[in-house]
Amino acid sequence: MNEQPLFVRDGPDFSYQRGTVATEEGSEGFRVSVYRHFESSMRIVLCRIPRPLYSLNIYVPTVSANDKGLPHTLEHLIFCGSQRYPSRGYLDALANCNLSTGTNAWTSDDHTCYTLSTASEEALANVLPVYLDHVLHPLLKDEQFVTEVYHYDTTGKEQGVVFSEMVARENGENDLFGINLDRLMFAPSSPYTYMSGGQTADIAELTNAEIVEYHRKYYDASNITVVITGALSDEFVDVLQRLPRDIVQSAGHSSRAPIDCSLPPADQPRSKHVPFPSVDTDTGSVGFGWRGPPSSDAEAVTAFQMLLEYLADTSSSPLKQRFVERPSPLASDIAVEVTGTVPSTVILHFSGVPHPSSDEPTHDDTDDHVSDNSEDEESEGEDDDGGEEDPDIPHLFEEGYFERLLTDELQRVYDSR
Repeated sequence: MNEQPLFVRDGPDFSYQRGTVATEEGSEGFRVSVYRHFESSMRIVLCRIPRPLYSLNIYVPTVSANDKGLPHTLEHLIFCGSQRYPSRGYLDALANCNLSTGTNAWTSDDHTCYTLSTASEEALANVLPVYLDHVLHPLLKDEQFVTEVYHYDTTGKEQGVVFSEMVARENGENDLFGINLDRLMFAPSSPYTYMSGGQTADIAELTNAEIVEYHRKYYDASNITVVITGALSDEFVDVLQRLPRDIVQSAGHSSRAPIDCSLPPADQPRSKHVPFPSVDTDTGSVGFGWRGPPSSDAEAVTAFQMLLEYLADTSSSPLKQRFVERPSPLASDIAVEVTGTVPSTVILHFSGVPHPSSDEPTHDDTDDHVSDNSEDEESEGEDDDGGEEDPDIPHLFEEGYFERLLTDELQRVYDSR
């Protein structure tokens, strides 16, 4: 009696060609095959791309309901050993022996991804079952939690790999900008308003039991999607069929629920002033965010990415000309991004924005509000080159001022199309 194949085709193969999807046999382009576990919704996507390296990406849908950083802590603990391979470091040692530079991972607001890159199909086949066992069946021991997440050392100082990482990040300009912008664009009930990496005060209250339960809920085999790219042969499907059945067996815990993307309350302010510690009190940053198209609409998302590159990618771009490439710059750089949230968000971030401050240090030096002292403004009326200071500079951090400058420039670009 023939045994049921572990993975079955989930629809016909399709090919990506010149930005379109073709399903006809013999069509040119990169052939993609999707396989689904015969009992669950676990999917493995094979992208046959002619390239020298083979890449493995294991996606797990993970969201946050607080600032304890549960997705981030699990990202670290996954690499500490698994049920079949309990020795810490075995996974990376195996990857290095199979023509890889090692494993890696990242935590985003709505997913965690575990990655690997190797130089051969055989090497990828050797590491795949071991990697899946680490992701789906980690040890999650109490002593691993103490080392990786949080503990006190012998001097009474708070320690832990995750805790120390967030100490260095949580008050940084970029992290503060990102989380506060998300909280302006989404309702408080949305997981996008929490720090997926965690905040130190909340990490200190986290327990290993909470991590074990989080893994049980989100890291079920039925929730994950594995994407493998490279010059894969047709025989690579046999590697999938030979995966140990107990490793990819689902326990029935589905976490594929829709993400709460509600809008914030109508009476919530549209902007927020966020002070942050910095050795340079002469500059700050100004950022803008918009709710974009659904991240599943690849064409619209790509169109936004191309538009942002046109607006701010090079020194000759309109926004760079207006705000950066000028005698008295209103910013030192502009970063643009279309995020993969659901829906996507469109981000414009102006850094190195001149921040007028008084010559006399005060208790409010870390605050980005513009001083109202008219004498200070007169004494700073000339720039370092002896020329007149741009009249916009003293007002850049006033409510709505920078937004008006940006809106006027975007309207100018639109009118001149």
